[in-house]
Amino acid sequence: MQIDFYKPHSLHHLVRGIWEQRSTGHMRWQILPSGCLELIFNLGEKMDHVQGQKVNDSFNPTENFCFLSGLHTKPLYMEFSNFHVMGVQMSPLAAKSLFGIPCSELQDWAIPGDQLFRQVAEIEDQLCGLPDFKSRALWLENFIVQRIQEEQQLKEAIKIHQVVGLASRRKQTGSPVQLEKLTGYSRMHTFRLFKDWMGLAPSRTLALRQFTSAVDALHMHEGHLTQVGLNQGFFDQPHFIRNFKEHARMTPGQYRTRMSYLPGQLPF
Repeated sequence: MQIDFYKPHSLHHLVRGIWEQRSTGHMRWQILPSGCLELIFNLGEKMDHVQGQKVNDSFNPTENFCFLSGLHTKPLYMEFSNFHVMGVQMSPLAAKSLFGIPCSELQDWAIPGDQLFRQVAEIEDQLCGLPDFKSRALWLENFIVQRIQEEQQLKEAIKIHQVVGLASRRKQTGSPVQLEKLTGYSRMHTFRLFKDWMGLAPSRTLALRQFTSAVDALHMHEGHLTQVGLNQGFFDQPHFIRNFKEHARMTPGQYRTRMSYLPGQLPF
């Protein structure tokens, strides 16, 4: 499999990276929740099979040239041959900032590109007509910059992003976390902001962040599983296992024995 990656610094609050993957031959992957949205451009053949909590045989988003894969909280299973896709890995904030959609509406779901863009055919012509990954990535970066919503709304999004980061660091150290004090809003308003911008209730947002941080830590070979869990702010090993199984449908130990060189992506 060939993988290219570009990090657009002009979009650092909304976009974590632009990537392109190619593969020949038949492959089957289990994709664990990443805490991100993925705007996918299918430059090759459609995938043979996609299933998940709601994305199933009756709705294969890869039949479209472009689709937005939402905030997944459960694993996805994909089967494909002659794979060639390009993607934009985005923060949950991007749902509302770029597309005007509350992120909660994208939980465990995907949206075809023609519901997001009027100019899907033009996007396809541009991406398929450019000669290499870097030129395609730069074109996508500029395209996304032009879609960012009003500045005041983005400031609110960035504030929630910063609160999640601070709360996650406090949980890692075992410090108490009261999100409404960090946001400066009431408990109900904080809840609404998290659903809009992060897609989940505050407690579930932090639990998903703990899970994705634990996946990254497992790839860094940070010692015994118990220590990995404690480093991520879990109370004990049973707490770590419960959280991991809730999102991955497997234990941390099972993940470590199956993991590939790509965090959260497992051949099966």
